[in-house]
Amino acid sequence: MFWSLLEQTGNTPPETPANSWAMYIVLGVVIVIFVVWMVFSGRKNKQRQKEYTEQLEAIRPGHKVKTAGGICGIVVEVCDDNTVIMETGSETAGKSYIKMDKELIAQTDAKGPTQIAREEAEARRKAEEAEKKAKKSGEVPAPVPAREEPVEEKSEPAEAKSEPAEEKEEK
Repeated sequence: MFWSLLEQTGNTPPETPANSWAMYIVLGVVIVIFVVWMVFSGRKNKQRQKEYTEQLEAIRPGHKVKTAGGICGIVVEVCDDNTVIMETGSETAGKSYIKMDKELIAQTDAKGPTQIAREEAEARRKAEEAEKKAKKSGEVPAPVPAREEPVEEKSEPAEAKSEPAEEKEEK
């Protein structure tokens, strides 16, 4: 098909070397475009697979899941052998428990580290855009809430906190 499109027709003079080179150049460009498309498509699929496995690893008891078969439920226990125990049903109709392989989970509300980082970057980008928009219009931008890190408190006895360091050394 491609050769017939590039082939000369009826009354035109015979093929010149310039025309044959043009045909090979066009064919080469098409091949290069196809190879580049395949490479980028493969990278995107690898990224999706990585996010999916991170999401499966992030599943803990209490997360809502939906299986490939359409069963919805809440994870009750994550077993060591790559399986989960899922609770389905309701109080009135009765609850049932299903043990299944993690790989059968199609959707979950659990988030892996890559997904969390992407969502934080998106939130920062939106906040920066809102700030730029507010500066252009002359409004005062609303403060951007910072991500709060968990605070670890050191547990010391109450007496030790109130005494100066010199008195501790004397004891």
